[in-house]
Amino acid sequence: MLNEGPKKQKVRKPDNAWRRFLRVQKVCLLRAVTPCMMYLFMSLLAFALQAISDGVAVYEIVLGSLCIAGGAAFNAQLAYSYGKLHFDSYLTGCLHRQNVRMGIASGGDHRPEQEYRPWKGFLIGFYVGLPVLIFGTLAIFRATWAWAEVLLDMFAAWAILPIQWHRGLKFPGENDWAYPPVSGGWSLLSLLLPILVTGVFYIVGAYCEKRRKQAESRRAEEIASVTEKKK
Repeated sequence: MLNEGPKKQKVRKPDNAWRRFLRVQKVCLLRAVTPCMMYLFMSLLAFALQAISDGVAVYEIVLGSLCIAGGAAFNAQLAYSYGKLHFDSYLTGCLHRQNVRMGIASGGDHRPEQEYRPWKGFLIGFYVGLPVLIFGTLAIFRATWAWAEVLLDMFAAWAILPIQWHRGLKFPGENDWAYPPVSGGWSLLSLLLPILVTGVFYIVGAYCEKRRKQAESRRAEEIASVTEKKK
């Protein structure tokens, strides 16, 4: 006979500064997974478009840039929704802390690490760009640049393709196995794309949610005022 007893809930360890820090990192890292996959998908599409013709053609740069912009657009939409969700969690946390100060036992399973903070969007964006940070750093050195750029083409083509376009337009006929005149380490500048996009739209999402909550509060107060006057 199947055991139909209730599942035991996992006991949350007591909070401290170190555990709180690790929980925040875990939340931000998990939030970075989906934007990273969107960049990966669009990067593979952009990389595939480079095989249309030999060398570097202007239309390949245009199509590849549109793919990179599409990845950034997905990233912006996801960051916007993250900001809204985290701001809701922040309001719940404010209510929870107010009840604690008043000596009222608050129910629910509130998680402070999911609350909105302006810097969290930039941290999520940094985690989105981790493949670029790792492989772009390796692309700086002569001993590792060749296979590091191959890995960038596979996992973060949005960061290395602009460098390769520049080489193809400015330095035709270069030996593929020679150390390139423009280092792949410049791909590290592409880290600014997910960091800025995620950080800005995360804040915008939280701001829009704040305005929506304020509008709802004003409507509720107006309805209550009208109802009181009718009485």
